[in-house]
Amino acid sequence: MNKQFLFEILELAEEHCGSDFTRKLLQIRTERERILNNVWKKEPLPEDLSTYQKEIILRDIDFDTIIHHVAKCTGKDENNMFLFDVSQVAIKHGEFGRGKELLLVLLKTVGQKSLNLLADILRKLGNIEFYTNNFKAAYKYFDKSLKLFTKIGDKAGIISIKNVIGALLVEEGKYYEGEIRFIQVIKMAQELKLGEMVAKANMNLGIIYNMRGLSEGAITCYQKAVDSNQGQNLDLLSGIYTNFAITYKFTQSYDTSTEYLNKAFALIKETGNRYQKGLLYLIKAEIEYVSGNLSSATALVTSAFTIFTETGDRLSTAEAYKILGMINREDKKYDIALSYFENSRHIYEKATNPVNLAETLVEMAHLYLAINDKVMAKKVLGPAVKSYEKIGATAKVEKLRTVFGNVL
Repeated sequence: MNKQFLFEILELAEEHCGSDFTRKLLQIRTERERILNNVWKKEPLPEDLSTYQKEIILRDIDFDTIIHHVAKCTGKDENNMFLFDVSQVAIKHGEFGRGKELLLVLLKTVGQKSLNLLADILRKLGNIEFYTNNFKAAYKYFDKSLKLFTKIGDKAGIISIKNVIGALLVEEGKYYEGEIRFIQVIKMAQELKLGEMVAKANMNLGIIYNMRGLSEGAITCYQKAVDSNQGQNLDLLSGIYTNFAITYKFTQSYDTSTEYLNKAFALIKETGNRYQKGLLYLIKAEIEYVSGNLSSATALVTSAFTIFTETGDRLSTAEAYKILGMINREDKKYDIALSYFENSRHIYEKATNPVNLAETLVEMAHLYLAINDKVMAKKVLGPAVKSYEKIGATAKVEKLRTVFGNVL
């Protein structure tokens, strides 16, 4: 649990309980930590605890203490709103377990009197399941949320669910269905003048174009997303900049990619979005790898790996494994590289994520050619080509045929 997360929760608590709340809580915290630290110095612990583990314990206590004391100074409805706000902060910082725990509590306490809030709770639970790659569970929550938004006639809510279901379809390899959803969402959101939703759907549409190797189409969508967002949602803006960086990396425009990475990093300093920071580390790691800075690339990708392991995002962990494989392949540590690629491949196969799986298979083919094993290179390239052809990524197929002409 990072300190910025706790700081933002404390700010929320102060909004509900007054400025004196923080002062009293800090007094309790100081005395509590003094006692614990004295005990830890004097008494041998049954289990060895590192400084890092002790810090986690102290921050966990801080979190539970804040939640408990806010409940004492607020009524039921106000406390429900506080817990919902905390869950949103938790999602932003990649604290998905805590966010889910709070939302499940709210699911039981809010009831049918506040259908708007109930629909939002279900949507957020769906988002957490989506971020942690539990797509079946995400569908269930989104479906329940959609029914409630439909029941109360919340058009903005309905559109938001249609957008995230489109993203789910893409993650499952149903790219054409996802593309149709995003185009529908853009049209509906434009009619209702929902600029932020227009931006989100355009960004998602751009991601599909990038997957197909249609870089110009992707960049056009991202620019439309920037224009529609108008700088209002900083998390969304940093996400758009991140996707700009990915597309320019694909076109080997590394300087431009780095410019967008820096823009995204600057925004994350304001938003504190730890999950997005992990994604940026992966992109920057790949650029460092291309530049031959293998140590720097390894440091970045392992930092990203830590974040995604903690948040439970297996697909991003698979991407980290792929980049670690590329780094070690470049360093001619072929056995280690292959083990990383196999880890990546296994996760993508289990998640039925065909395009990302294809990217890993292509990198494996480069490894096999490096050790003069054309048979295995051909074996892994076949499924990669089929995956690209399935989504209409003809540009990527043509590139493969140019690079691996002797093998395909």
